[in-house]
Amino acid sequence: MDSKKILIVTMLLVLVFNIAGPIQVSHAAALDSVIGTLAASTVSSTNSGASGGSDVFSKLFSLLFDKILGPILNIFGGGKAATILPENPVKVTPLPPGDGTTGVVDSGVLRGKVVVVDPGHGGSNPGAVANSTRETDNNLAVSLKLRDKLTKAGARVIMTRDSDRTVAPEGSSLGQELAARVNIAEANNADIFVSVHSNSNPDPSIYGTMTFYPSGKSSKLALEVQNSIIRETGAVDKGTSSATFYVLRNTSMPSILVEMGFVTNASEASRLQEDNYRNKIAQGIFNGVVKYFNN
Repeated sequence: MDSKKILIVTMLLVLVFNIAGPIQVSHAAALDSVIGTLAASTVSSTNSGASGGSDVFSKLFSLLFDKILGPILNIFGGGKAATILPENPVKVTPLPPGDGTTGVVDSGVLRGKVVVVDPGHGGSNPGAVANSTRETDNNLAVSLKLRDKLTKAGARVIMTRDSDRTVAPEGSSLGQELAARVNIAEANNADIFVSVHSNSNPDPSIYGTMTFYPSGKSSKLALEVQNSIIRETGAVDKGTSSATFYVLRNTSMPSILVEMGFVTNASEASRLQEDNYRNKIAQGIFNGVVKYFNN
């Protein structure tokens, strides 16, 4: 190699090491690559004569800009190379969000309480029918909503029926049907018994909500439930009263019979078929039950 070439190589080496000196540790591999390549190029040049010299310069410039200056520019200034995205970037698929449901939530406010919910009528006995409304349907719809609310509060809920059927075997007498409902409450040692009904009257102008209780007991439960229903629904308050209905006088635990409204009143019959209104009634009964147990 002539003296000029040696001088140029020496200057380039000085330049390389002056630049490479402050490079961060993360680029140490690049420096190792430079030194190894330089050594390999020098060896090959001694065997290839003049043509090998040009290869050395070409490789030195390539190494200088590709291995040293390139990384430095990327570190300190970014540059175009730092902003180019790969042709096929990795596609990140986010996990699907949870549905937020955890089944029945036990709030514990009624934990340990046993509540029998009795949707009145059913099956071959639809109860009062008027204004395209069947009492049995209203009773069951509200009772199922009430069941869910009570269960979420921790209560053990027993339904006398959960579909459009009689409780006693089909064809049984009315006395047997009513006795079957009472027997369920007694057999399960219920803390309270709640019977849900819709009312009727020959006078279609009469409407409102009322709650009955057995004479001499359960008036507190009836009052709490009645007041809570009125607060939730805004219905006409027809108050509470004692009564001698079979399911009231034959249950040993506190018991009530809720008359949600009159199906014989066109306006009230329409409301009793609305899901939102049914939910309000169920919420009112639930609120009253909670107040009864916690006061």
